[in-house]
Amino acid sequence: MIPSGNPFLSVVGRSASGSDGGRSPVVSVDSVTVDGCRVEATVSYSDALRPFFDESPFYVEYGVDVSDLPESILTIPVLAHVCPVAWAAGADVRVPVADRRFLDSLETVGNTLCAMYPFVEGGRVLVERAPEWNEPGQSGTDGADDSVAVGDPAGAGGTGDTVMLFTGGVDSLATYVRHHEAEPTLINVRGWLVGVDDDERWAHTRRRIADYADRFGTDAQFVESNMLEFLDTAMLDAHYKPRHDGAWYSAVGCGLGLTGLCAPLAVAEGMDRLYLAATHWAGFPTADRFESWDGGAIPWGSDPAIDDEIAWAGTEVAHDAFEITRQERVETIAEFLRERPIDLPIRACEASATGSNCDRCEKCARTALGLALAGRDPNDHGFDVSAATFERARREIEAGNWLVDFHILAYWLDLQASVDPDASYPVAGVDAFADWLRTADLRAVAARSGPPVSHRVVRAAARSVPASVYARLSPAYDAVRERAPRP
Repeated sequence: MIPSGNPFLSVVGRSASGSDGGRSPVVSVDSVTVDGCRVEATVSYSDALRPFFDESPFYVEYGVDVSDLPESILTIPVLAHVCPVAWAAGADVRVPVADRRFLDSLETVGNTLCAMYPFVEGGRVLVERAPEWNEPGQSGTDGADDSVAVGDPAGAGGTGDTVMLFTGGVDSLATYVRHHEAEPTLINVRGWLVGVDDDERWAHTRRRIADYADRFGTDAQFVESNMLEFLDTAMLDAHYKPRHDGAWYSAVGCGLGLTGLCAPLAVAEGMDRLYLAATHWAGFPTADRFESWDGGAIPWGSDPAIDDEIAWAGTEVAHDAFEITRQERVETIAEFLRERPIDLPIRACEASATGSNCDRCEKCARTALGLALAGRDPNDHGFDVSAATFERARREIEAGNWLVDFHILAYWLDLQASVDPDASYPVAGVDAFADWLRTADLRAVAARSGPPVSHRVVRAAARSVPASVYARLSPAYDAVRERAPRP
C-alpha cells in the first residue's frame, strides 16, 4: 500500500502523536464533538500554517442525527479539509482516531495531488487508532469501542442507497440523467456556492433543490459547513494561485473536501455509493505548465484519480461522466428532455439572491450557448437571453475579460468544436455568434487575458509579508476575501 519513497504515510499507533520528533510543521485535530445533527472540530497548527486557517472551529451540520456515529467517522469531514493544506506546506496531520478505509484513501489522494502539483510537498497522517468497519454488533479489529457499526448501512448488512452531490448545473444534471433509474438522493452543500452567512440565498437554494427532487420523484438532503471560512481560501489563493488553475478549493481540495463532508450523513443513512459529477473530461486540454501530470486532463481537485479512490466505512465515491465532454453532457440532458418533456431549469450561476441565472456572466453565456448548440432554447430552461447576450459575449471574450483561466478556455474550445456550420439554432443571435466562434483564435485571446491588476497586486503582497501584518495593514484584504471566487 505504501510505495518506496512515498511522501505520504499514515502512522498508526499509540506513539503516533510523538513520532515526528517536533521536526515538521503540524496541523492537529484536537477534538471532535457531536451534538445531534452538528459535528464540530477544534484544530491547532504550527505558525507556518497560520496564514491558511481561520481561528474559528470547523463545523458541519446535517438534516439527520449523527450523534450515535463513532468518532472515526465524525473526524472525516475535518480531515478532508486540513490534509490538502497540510500537504501543500509539507506538514503532518495529527488526529486521535480515523476510519481505516478513509485513512487508506488519504494516502492515495495525497500521492495523486503530489503528482498533479509539484508544490505539494507531502506529509504524514499521525493516528493513534484506525478502526475498520464491521458488521453491526461486532467490535473492531483494534478493540476500540468506536469501531462498532452504527445502523445498517450498505456493506454492513443493508441494501444501500445511491446519492449524488447536486447543484442543478450541467454536470450534476448529466450525472442525474445517467443514473436516474437508481433514483439517487440529491445532496446540496451550503458553504460551497452559497455562503454560511447568506440566509436568503440558502433559503432559495433549498427550495430549488427540493423542487428538483420533487420533479425527479426522489429525496433531497442538505449539508451545511463553514469549510471555506475555516480555510482562509483568499490566502491560499494568494500563495498558490500561480501554481494551479482556478481557485484553491476547486483546483486542489474540492473532490476530497466535498465528499468527506458527506461521510457522516452517508453512514447514518446507509448510503453505499456517492456520485460526484466530473468537471473536466478525459480529453481536457493540458496547459504547458502542467505537462508533468499525465492524468489525461488539466490538474483539478475533482478527478477520477482522486474521487474514485475515496471511501469510508460502507461507502464508495464515484467520479462520474469523465469520459464525455461538457457539451456532450449538455447533449445528454437534451436527449433526456426529448424523451421526457418536463419543465427543467438549469442553473449556471449564483449571481442573484434567488439563485436565478444572471444571464450576463461568462458561465451563463456558455451554458446558454451549449443548450442552443444541442437544439434546446435556453429560455425554456431558466435563462433570459437574446441576440444582445451573444453580442456581449463576443465583446467580453475579445476584450480579454472572460478567458482568464485555462479551464475556462477549455470549455470554449469544446463549444467551438461543437459548432455545426450548417445548423440553424433556436435563439436569435446564436447563428452569428457561432459563425464567429467557429474560426476565432481563442488560444490567442486567452494568452492576453487575465485577472484584474488589483487582484494580482494583492496576491503578490500577501505572499511577501506575514499574514498577521498583511491582514492588519492592508485595507484590501477583506475586500479580496469577499471577491475571492468560492469555488
